[in-house]
Amino acid sequence: MRDDELQVLGLPNKRKSYWSWIIVAVCVVIIAVLSCLLIKKTKEEPPQKYVGTTIAPALQEAVDSVLREKLMQVSGLHGQAIVMEVKTGAIKAIVGLERRYDGQYVPCDNFAYQQELGQLMGVPSLLAAMETDSVSLFDRVDAGDGIWPVDDEHRMGDHNHKLGGYGELLVGQALCFSSNIGIAKTVLKAFHNDASSYFDQLDKMSFGQPDSIGGITGLRPATYHTPRDSCWKNYMFPWHTIGYECKIAPIQMLTIYNAIANDGMMVKPTLKPREPEVINEHIARQENINEMRWVLQKTVEEGLGKRAGTEKVSVAGKTGTSQLNVIWGEDDDKVYEYQLGFCGFLPTEKPEYSIIVSLNVIWGPHSGGLIAGTVFRQIAEWMVDHKMIND
Repeated sequence: MRDDELQVLGLPNKRKSYWSWIIVAVCVVIIAVLSCLLIKKTKEEPPQKYVGTTIAPALQEAVDSVLREKLMQVSGLHGQAIVMEVKTGAIKAIVGLERRYDGQYVPCDNFAYQQELGQLMGVPSLLAAMETDSVSLFDRVDAGDGIWPVDDEHRMGDHNHKLGGYGELLVGQALCFSSNIGIAKTVLKAFHNDASSYFDQLDKMSFGQPDSIGGITGLRPATYHTPRDSCWKNYMFPWHTIGYECKIAPIQMLTIYNAIANDGMMVKPTLKPREPEVINEHIARQENINEMRWVLQKTVEEGLGKRAGTEKVSVAGKTGTSQLNVIWGEDDDKVYEYQLGFCGFLPTEKPEYSIIVSLNVIWGPHSGGLIAGTVFRQIAEWMVDHKMIND
């Protein structure tokens, strides 16, 4: 019986069914082979958006995950985290996230955004003071009961003023424990209350640089007033030394810390593979760089930076918390926005990477060490676990 007769009678066409199964099987094999090739290619090649950049894709995704999780925990407004190679300035991860109207966190290019970074400024301020040869991190300074009348109208306070303040302590301890008074008094003493000399020294250190980075739009030098400006007021000097009266982008603050990790040589951060571009051969004398690195290590081991520490790798760095804008309220009922930061490098003996973390929040603990320091630690541990660091 012919095939067409079988079809009229409603009987199965065995020959047609046989070839259909062969075709299906061949298609399945082809799809499986193509899928395997695609998966292999995806594993071997970085995502297209990172090709031609210094970004390490796996690290970028890990940093995004860690920062996102912390922002969700504290209901943060926005934040960023940057990982950079010490010797080359190559940016290996750069993540910016902001909260959307529906509570979700989405990527944002806020890397040129400048704000007051609080006690992170204490490090370059003290380093500038040490360059005068008139102060040392091993000198003693009196922070008193935690409240210091700068003038008739302005008072500076330490975070522990309700507990009676720090009293007399070493300058290095003032940095470890974020004593605003201890740092400000030391810097003013070193420059004999001459603010112009202080700002001149910051210029010699290339503070607030770079003012441009390929791939980061809108970056400009750090903005602050000096005695050369008509709006300058004397009370601004002590506040500048502890991170107020100065707006700077996290990538610019990271560049200073990276220079300390790099034995004083400041290199320009870059998102493009290239030879290192040197901004400043020596931001400070080697002995002062060594002292500062040692105190930054102590800040993590014994000071307010303990949450950034980990048993997996030695870490050095500094916490920074700043009170920013009034969100709402009046007088004693004001609700503020806070910046919580941590900046440092690792491993401490032979630094390979520097990292900065900055989060802006309203609610929750207003502690750079607790919040940003934890993010720093998680990034550092991920890098150790994935063989990026050998301590």
